[in-house]
Amino acid sequence: MIFDIIIPGEAETTIIPVIDILHNEGFEKEKIASIKGVWVPSVSNEKPELKGMHDVNTQPAYSHIVSPYNSFGGAHMIEVMRGCPRICSFCLARCIYAPPRPVKAIILENWLNNHPQCKDLGLVAPSLFDHPEVEHIFSMLQDRNIKIRNSSVKWEKLSENIINALQKSGITGLTIAPETGSEKLRKAMKKPMSEDLFLERVKSLFEHGFEHIKMYFVSCLPDEEDEDTDATIDFINRVIKVAPSITSLSATFSVFVPKNHTPWQNEAAPEQYKIKKRIKYLREGLNKLGAFKANFESVQDVIRQAYLSKVGAELGEEYDKLAKEERVSRLFKKGQFTDISF
Repeated sequence: MIFDIIIPGEAETTIIPVIDILHNEGFEKEKIASIKGVWVPSVSNEKPELKGMHDVNTQPAYSHIVSPYNSFGGAHMIEVMRGCPRICSFCLARCIYAPPRPVKAIILENWLNNHPQCKDLGLVAPSLFDHPEVEHIFSMLQDRNIKIRNSSVKWEKLSENIINALQKSGITGLTIAPETGSEKLRKAMKKPMSEDLFLERVKSLFEHGFEHIKMYFVSCLPDEEDEDTDATIDFINRVIKVAPSITSLSATFSVFVPKNHTPWQNEAAPEQYKIKKRIKYLREGLNKLGAFKANFESVQDVIRQAYLSKVGAELGEEYDKLAKEERVSRLFKKGQFTDISF
């Protein structure tokens, strides 16, 4: 049986003892509805209010189980900032985790003192390099001989100190996100960028000994036309010219999906044929650049994301039905439920 359980606001704002309820009293929706911060629409029409924000400096989130299969290849992980100060029109993280809350360096230092076994640390944040104490944190980890693991970097925030710390951690490749080569689309998404400064930074990174740079782009953006895609291809070509070789660069293209609560929430999700047409256009343009490696998001994954980003409480019944039938659909991939019993 599927209940229409919804947790409004930030999921981390309340410690929700769902497991205890299920264990002690069974899976009854009235019992679930009694949990503070959980809304079961079929029991009550009144949505619970958001009671407060989690204090990341009192209880920083970290990986209690360290697995070699995690995102950072077995490193410990700790969230050093929740939220993002940037205002990108397409980004959900800024909206659902606002306001930005950095974990103070002294709190991280105390955590490290209590975890002396940590020698390899993944720093988790939507915008790590916007942390107000990022240089101090990197210096502290460097002094402790702790290897640093990080996600996509803000290229304009890469100071000499940070670059040296990354190199000491054995990092030879970086991921940066220009998003698009179109000035028109950059303005629309509120992510301005000086291409000349970007190219200078890329050249500098290679001169510092970095061996590979991966770039993230978004395709099928609102109002994207062929000339905007051409601008992205031209931009990549300019980056290739400052790199030591074409194989030292690569790009990954995702497809725009409108997310609720973002400035672009009311933009239409691109239709399947438009996605295929845009990706084909991109591929053909990039092929003219030579052996440049580009990866593209699965069209089916995009369609699945677009559906999930807008669906409401009715998802529960459809999820239950399709899961029991183990059907491949816009929600599920083939073989996803092979080892799961319902």
